[in-house]
Amino acid sequence: MSWLVAAIAGHLLNAAAFIVDKTLLSSAFKRSGTYATVIGLFSSTILILLPFVHPQQTTEAWISIAIFGSVFVIAMWAFFEALSRAETSRVVPVIGSLIPIFTLIDSAIFVNERLAPRILLGLAFLLAATVLLTRGGEKRRRLDATTLGLCVSAAFLFAASSVSGKYAFEHAPFMDAFVLSRVFSIVIAVAIPLFIPGVREELRSIIQPKTSGQGPKPKHALLMLAGQASGALGFVGVQYAISLGSATVVNALQAVQYAAIVLVAWLGGAKLASLLKEDRSPNTILLKAVAIILVGIGLALVGLPVA
Repeated sequence: MSWLVAAIAGHLLNAAAFIVDKTLLSSAFKRSGTYATVIGLFSSTILILLPFVHPQQTTEAWISIAIFGSVFVIAMWAFFEALSRAETSRVVPVIGSLIPIFTLIDSAIFVNERLAPRILLGLAFLLAATVLLTRGGEKRRRLDATTLGLCVSAAFLFAASSVSGKYAFEHAPFMDAFVLSRVFSIVIAVAIPLFIPGVREELRSIIQPKTSGQGPKPKHALLMLAGQASGALGFVGVQYAISLGSATVVNALQAVQYAAIVLVAWLGGAKLASLLKEDRSPNTILLKAVAIILVGIGLALVGLPVA
């Protein structure tokens, strides 16, 4: 499988997972930290592959593997918190637009990469789209300062995870780096409820509900399993693409997520739009359409190989 096919397939699977995440955060989980913990613990399933990996890695590889695995869970926490506060088709494009920018900045800092004029133009399109996505629509639906800060933090952390993951894949076999990084993901997932009492209480209510109607219902569990299966396959696809190609280009291809999420939100009916808290007024639809076009142009300029 080529890196391009893996990246596109991974991003489409992630789009499906994001819609499920938003649905569950709106209906089953009160705290984003709880959801991040549950998802992080799902990483434990990959530990069945531990006997087949080689822990004898260099110090540099271990550091990058640790950052790759641990920072990703923290990024997901920030992402879920932002997702619980605003529309999926607004939060995801904002974070996705900023990830390539932060990835390019990291590359410029750590490998002294010079940005071509075309890439700078692409960054300008991405920033313009971000402004439209954060300020468009009804005032009550706009991203507030806290939500915007969460989006920026999530994008920065996702970019850091991607860059460290790329470094890990270059200094260790893909399977070794991927499986060992999940160990650190589990450590962070376990640490979240230790430091946040509210998360501990919600986890306890899920495991030992005091009333029959408390906590997620069986249908929520099935939905979460389906979403996490999609997200897990998408994550593997994206990371495999990064291991073969450029982290910046793979991250830039997230434009396919935006089209999928916006189409589902707009064409999925009033019930789904209400559950996802999507504004489908004509002005907002037009504004988001323009923003998505700008995102596509910007990501194309950033992601296309330099001649």
